[in-house]
Amino acid sequence: MRYPLLAILFPVLLTACSDNNEQAESTATSNKLVEAPKAVEIKNAEEVTKAAPDKATISSAHEQLKQLIDDPSCDNSSQCKVLPVGSRACGGPSSFIVYSSKTANTAEVEKLAKDITALEKQFNAANDMMSICQHLTAPGAQCSENTCVRIEGSAASVY
Repeated sequence: MRYPLLAILFPVLLTACSDNNEQAESTATSNKLVEAPKAVEIKNAEEVTKAAPDKATISSAHEQLKQLIDDPSCDNSSQCKVLPVGSRACGGPSSFIVYSSKTANTAEVEKLAKDITALEKQFNAANDMMSICQHLTAPGAQCSENTCVRIEGSAASVY
């Protein structure tokens, strides 16, 4: 009983879709206001692709960040900070860093981490990147033996 009904409805559905497409195309061609935004969007997409960073640029930014946070020495746990860095294609940060606010300039570290995240987002978008879509949990940090260390599994938030 279902198959005859499908046999009747299937051609009707195909016809309805093609009529809507033809109507939309004729509306778009007759209305010049619709055409102008499409041209601007395509141009912007091409500009983003041309301006997308390469792996060397991203690696260089990561090296700068490592140099900024190279010394993890601390006096107490309040000086140990955790910061998300980078961008996975599916969303969320690609990693977390632990650093000491005693030895690193927090404003510089945060700015560079945000810059790296923006670069990786641009790279992922321009290159149609894919990732494992596993969202990382932010680790904790504490001062142990005058060194900031990562504490895995201590955070409740998941990105």
